[in-house]
Amino acid sequence: MMFSNKNLFSKQGIVLIIILLTCFLSYFQITRFDFIRWDDDTQITENPYVKNLNGQSISHNLDKERYTFLTLTTYSVIYKMYGNNPAPFHWLSIMLHLLNVILVFQLTKQFSKNIYTISLIALLFALHPMRVESVAWVSEIKDLLFTFFSLVAFLFYIKYLQNNFKFYFFLLAASMAVFASFSKIQGLLVPVSFFLFDIYFKRKFSLGLILEKVLLILFIFFIFKWITLLILVIILISKYAFIERINNLKLSKTLKYSLITFAGLAIMLFLIYYFYFSGKAGLWSKEHEIRNTFSFVERFLLAGFALWFYIKNFLLPVSLNAVHPYPQKLPDGVLPQEYYFTLMVLLFVVFLSVFLIIRRKKNPDLLLFGWFFFLVNISIVLHFIPIEGRLVAADRYSYLAYLGLFISVASVGENYFFRKQNYKNIILVCFILLACVFSISTYNRCKAWQNTKILFTDVLQKNSQIPFAYLNLAATYLTQKPDSALICFNQSIKLDSLDPTAYFNRASAFIKSNNDENALKDFNAVLRLSKNNRYKALAYTNMGDIYRKRGEDSLAAYYYNLSIKIDSALAVSYNNRGMYFLNKNKIREAKKDFTKAVSLSADYAEAINNLGWVLTLEGELEQALKYFNRSVELNPDYSFAYDNRGYLKYVKRDPDGAILDFNKAILLNPALNQAYINRGRTFASMKNYKNAIDDFSFVLKTEPENTIALTNRAYAWLYNNETKNAENDFKLNVTYYPANAIAWQNLAWFHVQVKDYKSAITEFEKSIELDKTLINSYINLGWIYLELKDFKKADKFLKFSLDLNPNSSESFFWLGELSRKEGNTKTSCKYYKSASDLGNIQAKNALYLYCKNNN
Repeated sequence: MMFSNKNLFSKQGIVLIIILLTCFLSYFQITRFDFIRWDDDTQITENPYVKNLNGQSISHNLDKERYTFLTLTTYSVIYKMYGNNPAPFHWLSIMLHLLNVILVFQLTKQFSKNIYTISLIALLFALHPMRVESVAWVSEIKDLLFTFFSLVAFLFYIKYLQNNFKFYFFLLAASMAVFASFSKIQGLLVPVSFFLFDIYFKRKFSLGLILEKVLLILFIFFIFKWITLLILVIILISKYAFIERINNLKLSKTLKYSLITFAGLAIMLFLIYYFYFSGKAGLWSKEHEIRNTFSFVERFLLAGFALWFYIKNFLLPVSLNAVHPYPQKLPDGVLPQEYYFTLMVLLFVVFLSVFLIIRRKKNPDLLLFGWFFFLVNISIVLHFIPIEGRLVAADRYSYLAYLGLFISVASVGENYFFRKQNYKNIILVCFILLACVFSISTYNRCKAWQNTKILFTDVLQKNSQIPFAYLNLAATYLTQKPDSALICFNQSIKLDSLDPTAYFNRASAFIKSNNDENALKDFNAVLRLSKNNRYKALAYTNMGDIYRKRGEDSLAAYYYNLSIKIDSALAVSYNNRGMYFLNKNKIREAKKDFTKAVSLSADYAEAINNLGWVLTLEGELEQALKYFNRSVELNPDYSFAYDNRGYLKYVKRDPDGAILDFNKAILLNPALNQAYINRGRTFASMKNYKNAIDDFSFVLKTEPENTIALTNRAYAWLYNNETKNAENDFKLNVTYYPANAIAWQNLAWFHVQVKDYKSAITEFEKSIELDKTLINSYINLGWIYLELKDFKKADKFLKFSLDLNPNSSESFFWLGELSRKEGNTKTSCKYYKSASDLGNIQAKNALYLYCKNNN
């Protein structure tokens, strides 16, 4: 237990409660904040492997996103319980931060018994304004989670050191180190931090001290890889070969351990280097845009700048900004001048580190521990190893690392001030002032993280020269105000004309504004500027979409094929080409492409939905239903999947289920006219003509010439006994589409229902004039002339219909009726028999009534 009832209200317990309460009040407002369209979308709200908590998602995250696996799983659990609601995520952030404050308080007690030292470290950790980014930003729950496991690991490791190296304490510490690494990649440094605890607690140097960390680091790096076993075997062999040989040499004990340590570290660094650059260790991607690629020497300059950033903001956390982008190189290819000045910071840090080591016996042990704890835990984000993303430094990277600086500052305070009783009142006042200043500063800084628009507006107010900020701000306008989005994209490109992302996103805005020409120009800019084949392939497939919508099929096919040629593993290219084939009614080719897209990306809800639609067209309804269900499961907000599944249920004569799906599709996308049409059809099948008419009318408000909605509403009016309205709609259809044979056929059919045979004849003949293959027009003309007792014309049109389709049961039936009315019973019975054999129910009844004596 961290606290018993006895010590909960001790002096330390009361101090901790006050710090926790102050911290909670400083952060409470974030529970009302929104998701940020910067990682929150890709990691949570649009991530199918988070939105669906199942074996497939867990397996994918463990394999592909190992170093955030626990974080993603945590997101999944919350999403499963609360859906797309940011509040529970923010509550978790606050709770984790408070837990980390408690753990820091407990950890500090292992270093010092001075209440001021313990309180200052906990206070700084809880309220320093540089904490805000990690706590207020949902995507940085990984910071809080990895720090939680790291702190627990440190506490267990101290237990291990203090309890005669009992193995189960090391096993617990190692387990927490693995959990920290699987929460955020910075957790990989936990085993390295263990060395600092060995030094602080004056552990005797030994071979075991080295090997336990090396083995743990290797295990974390290569867990679930066959190479792990091989490495461990090599190390065990080394223990009985290389190590034994060294032990037999006549060398000092220190030199022997140095050789063993050097060999172990050399093996570890070689394997990490090899697997990093071969992409097999699951670390950051090797692919970087050329503009964010820096030489080995330049990386030292970046490290100096980053260290200056962290040290400066530790001492003076004012005017904090969320975005600190990589520097843009000057025309001569060098970095801006300030980066060369900050190299002095790197040199200072090296000098200070050497000085502290040399003077370690004259300085507080805690000062040395804290300083090197900071350096170790910030080292992974100092750009010696390339980092994904656009930032040279970030507040969030300091979340755990700053604990070292907090410890160093507190150790100086303990050594020079905290032990002096005459400073007691001054120290107390300083603590209260510090808590007030940091609490207010943290509270105010949190406000910048309310939503995407406020955040990036704040970024640009502090530095208007950040292209990336304009890109993210544009994303907030893209759906509602595409013109405003274009303004932001233009500004981003003005500041950085070599960023392919800006052109790609601006092209998307142009597409939304129906400005295809400018979109094509921007996609061509992406092809010119990007060195990334995946990005180029995306540009090609989007260009294919533009040409497909224009009806320029040859160009569309060319760009789709080019996209697949340049990146054969890009699922979206196959999906888009599949849509091209579907629109060309090439079902087999479409099915092949959709299947390929799904095989490449099992979470691709759109491709899964499209494959379900192809199966629906093929009559594979049960299989199609599985795909629609899967699409909806992957993306619960995907309106098209609900619409298609509703149509399938309509076809399967499940109108109630269909209505539910259409309602959901419309709720998600109120402008989805196809869903209104399908729901209207379903209402009509249920003889709920009023609701059907309402749905068709809704579509016609925005698309007055929509022939499907117009035709269906006309039929609904007719069945609802509103013939005048029906006639108006049928006539509107032929007015809008005078060359549409079906429109004329429908109008003629209406006039048949109201027994206006003269008009019907004219309209059926018009439909045949436009399309000589319309068999129903011939049959209906035959029926009309039969009713009018013009048997000669009836015979002519019915025989025309039979010429079009020799297996038309209706043609045979009505020819039977014609022959019977002409008094030729024998011939009529032959026609009835042919129709009956083809499944015509009327013909079967006629055979029974009229042809008993002719059997």
